[in-house]
Amino acid sequence: MFLLRKIFSEFSPIEKKWFFGALAALFLALVSGATLGIKEKGVIIPIAGGSYREGFIGQPIALNPITSNNPIDQEMSSVVFGRLSEFIAAYEASPDGLTYSIKLKEKLKWSDGQPLTSDDVIFTIRTAQNQQINSPYLKSWQGIGAERGSEIQIKLTLPTPYAFFGKNIENLPVIPKHIFGSIPIENFRLSDYNLEPVGSGPYQYSDFTKRKDGFITQFHFIPNPNYIGSKPYIKNIYFIFFENANDLVQAMELHKVNGFGSAVPLGFDVSGLKGFKTDKVPMSDYYAVFFNQNSNPLLKDAGIRSALIASIDKNEIIEKALGGDGVPVDNPGFISYDPASFGDNSSFNKDSAVQTIAAFKARNKNEAINIALTVPDADFLKKTAEIIKNDWLAAGVDQVNIITFNPSESTDATIKSRDYEMLIFGNILENPTDIFPFWHSSQKIYPGFNLALYQNSKTDGIIESVRQTEEEAKQKDLLSQAQKIIANDAPAAFLFSLPYTYIHSNDLGGLTENFLTNPANRFMNISDWYVATVKVIK
Repeated sequence: MFLLRKIFSEFSPIEKKWFFGALAALFLALVSGATLGIKEKGVIIPIAGGSYREGFIGQPIALNPITSNNPIDQEMSSVVFGRLSEFIAAYEASPDGLTYSIKLKEKLKWSDGQPLTSDDVIFTIRTAQNQQINSPYLKSWQGIGAERGSEIQIKLTLPTPYAFFGKNIENLPVIPKHIFGSIPIENFRLSDYNLEPVGSGPYQYSDFTKRKDGFITQFHFIPNPNYIGSKPYIKNIYFIFFENANDLVQAMELHKVNGFGSAVPLGFDVSGLKGFKTDKVPMSDYYAVFFNQNSNPLLKDAGIRSALIASIDKNEIIEKALGGDGVPVDNPGFISYDPASFGDNSSFNKDSAVQTIAAFKARNKNEAINIALTVPDADFLKKTAEIIKNDWLAAGVDQVNIITFNPSESTDATIKSRDYEMLIFGNILENPTDIFPFWHSSQKIYPGFNLALYQNSKTDGIIESVRQTEEEAKQKDLLSQAQKIIANDAPAAFLFSLPYTYIHSNDLGGLTENFLTNPANRFMNISDWYVATVKVIK
């Protein structure tokens, strides 16, 4: 270094200028080369940082995934509450499929630092099983015994083998016993922890804001340092709430909201949004008209039911009521996740429907066919009902009375009591080949969801076999058999399946959804979502 300084001190002023010029040129060449190398060989990778704002139309009620059926609560809860699959070190099923032994990972913690143990899991299961709670997990966990082995060991006992029970274990969100265990069931929804949750998921509650009239405008979540899984990239997640679609769209136009999702047709135009993309994610749902033969003697006639089915133009419903979204469905359950295989419009045969109804009237001294169609108060379903009404009138039905109900207020009166002649309703299949909750005769009474009050001993046997069969190919074959029998018995008019529509900013990466069994499941990989990136040489 001394020698270099001595040489440099002997440079003339002109030589010094040339030296610095050469040094600058060398530096620029190195920078340019590095930049060119990154451009040609570089890859973009996600990095931690940034914020993401998800918009909702409506309000959260209780961020408790076990006790709340509110869709907004379910979606928000999925980022705060971890699922049992994330906490399991190992589990084993007995040879007869009736007992599952679960071992939890050690040193699990809630976001408040308290230990997460087998007591929390058992408390969660028993809470879900309590019919006073009306839990969305009641169907999945009804009749399951849960015993504590140790702080990390649990034994679950099934009344009969169930091939899909592993999925139930994986998908169960766990709630904290140390928060809710001392609260009487009837007071669960009064707890402040419903809006200030203590969870175990990738994010934890930070704060929320509301107006003076009580309308909640925003929830803020930050990464949970006690989360057992991969740490999330995005540093701040905000859920923003709006009273109507116009306010939401305006916020998206101003980029105050980065994303919005819907399991039903949007009903408003988003084509003008710049900087956003739209994903259509297939779901394992279907909508149908369920016939309650006990409420109207006319519906006991298989010919009338078949004529009502044949007269419905599902393609017209999809075009005019759904805005082109959805695919027609002819059966319950799905053989494949491919939307193209969900079904078709082959049941539509207007001429056959007209002839069948005319023949019925001729046999019954021109008896008038008067029927009532009950439908939830949702725009796309009311439009669907009007199209079906016109199809039925055109086929020879004399009168169709459309009855609407508010699903958030009248489900008890309408669904639980089966108070309808015919009902338009949607079913979501947690396991696409398992139609037991909706078509087995044991599910005719609530909490079962056999809305057609369908009973066929042969069908019962087949769909019971699906639940006891581990081999996927055999499950699909059995489901196909059941579908054919149900279609022949005509207990319902199957209509369509809807995709999940997700609109999000172009900079959001890490999405992997290609099929959903529940809208809340789109957040299952939220730890992989990112909005900040950097380009590096590979």
